[in-house]
Amino acid sequence: MKRIITIIAAILVPVMIVSAQSRDLKTWESGPLSWNDFKGNMVMKGVPSALKLSLNTNSSEELKGKRIQYRISAEAVMDRNASYADTAAMTEQRLRYHQLQFDQLELFRRRLQSDLNTGMNGIEADKRLAYYRNLYKDQVAAIREETEDGNNDKKLQEWEYYTRKNLEEIGLPAAPEFEPNDWCYGIYLGVGGVFNTSRIKEYFSDCFTFTAGLTGGYKRLKLKADISYGQVDFKKPNVFDKFDEQQRPSQGPMNESATYLSVATTLGFSFISTKRIAVTPFVGVHWSGYSWNMANLKWEENPETHEYVSKVVSTEDCKLKDVSWTAGIDLDFKVHKYVSSTPFFLTGQREQFTSSIRVTPFVSYAKYNDIGAKGYHIGVTVSYAGIARSLRMK
Repeated sequence: MKRIITIIAAILVPVMIVSAQSRDLKTWESGPLSWNDFKGNMVMKGVPSALKLSLNTNSSEELKGKRIQYRISAEAVMDRNASYADTAAMTEQRLRYHQLQFDQLELFRRRLQSDLNTGMNGIEADKRLAYYRNLYKDQVAAIREETEDGNNDKKLQEWEYYTRKNLEEIGLPAAPEFEPNDWCYGIYLGVGGVFNTSRIKEYFSDCFTFTAGLTGGYKRLKLKADISYGQVDFKKPNVFDKFDEQQRPSQGPMNESATYLSVATTLGFSFISTKRIAVTPFVGVHWSGYSWNMANLKWEENPETHEYVSKVVSTEDCKLKDVSWTAGIDLDFKVHKYVSSTPFFLTGQREQFTSSIRVTPFVSYAKYNDIGAKGYHIGVTVSYAGIARSLRMK
């Protein structure tokens, strides 16, 4: 399973608002603009200076007690490396014009933050982000037109006063805190091996397996269901001990191997769950079985060599199956964790995704009555596990 990653799309406007992907970013809170912030190269002829800005949402995490908490915050940033100014354009009035654009973006950031503080954490929050980006686009266009691209000092002063007043009225809304929901869900995919004991190993070899599963849980309780597939060799081809009158085998497999399949549903409890590791013993119900294509044989004498050779007279599908118990332990080594920047389509909420390398030793019991064989399947699986939890406001 591959962790789910989405990048917020940018909106291109006359002041070139795009996603702030540069490493050299300036936030509005870090202070007023200076011409030293314009580090990029000119890319548009006839445009003496340009400011590259973006309005985004961002998440940060903090460990409080045993729970990780997140802050979902709106941010207004400048991309220094993509903003530029011609030497002749570096005037005080031109800098005021760009500062006004930045101040306007901060105003819409605060309005977005106020909306996020009401508990928006999903699709609705994403819609509000797009809404304010569009409003800002229209506002910047109006400012450019009325101030004549910053050259009309009177109009520039009016817009500066209007913007400062609105910033003071709305204040600085704090970012809300979110924490992972108690419910979780996910998938795991892996490979491993199954080793037979007792009489089962007299009939079938050990095998390499592929495993896929779904998991869900509430707090530390974990429910999961998985299926494993493998190919085994026959150690005893005449599985059902069928012979003719001369004690020659009257049955034999059509192929050299049989299919091993197991399905398990288990319930576990994570008695250890830290930032880096989780230990979850589990018990549950286990179905296992072998299937193959069997040939019914007839022995005939070769008239030339006078030796008896087998001939296939018919075929049939053979199956061995059993339902019993299984137990094991999931050892999850957490390797990566992130919060989605946009809502997940299944829940409509932002999600905390955790990627783990899961090592699962297990044992299951089986008794195949048709051949009178019983014993244990002892195995281990190494898998990738991706677990998601939606975020809720504290």
